Amino acid sequence: MDHQLSKIHTELLQTKEELESRLFEYSFFQQHSQNINAYQQATLMYHVKEELQDVLLALSKIENGTYGICEETGQEIPLSKLAVLPTARTANDFLYHIQFEKKTLPIWAETDEGYSHALYS
Repeated sequence: MDHQLSKIHTELLQTKEELESRLFEYSFFQQHSQNINAYQQATLMYHVKEELQDVLLALSKIENGTYGICEETGQEIPLSKLAVLPTARTANDFLYHIQFEKKTLPIWAETDEGYSHALYS
């Protein structure tokens, strides 16, 4: 197994363990607490289960040799990108990240009135 792929695999295994632990804690907490809103609890568990499914799918793909293949185009996704988002299933999963990097962040400046405002370059 490639060194970079091995690192991704290890990270996915650690994430899997963390998510399973979190799921156990949430279900245990739900059984023993009346203080948390049932909707909030269900929402938390849903998101943890969803993330866990993504991790399990990525691990399965590593085991069967299909990890890093775009599900839409069949083209290879570079491991350097997968190191950033190990559960990516398509090349399009990285578009948000690319747009975020391109976006200009505001530079905050003091005004004469004593409050800050954003300046965009």
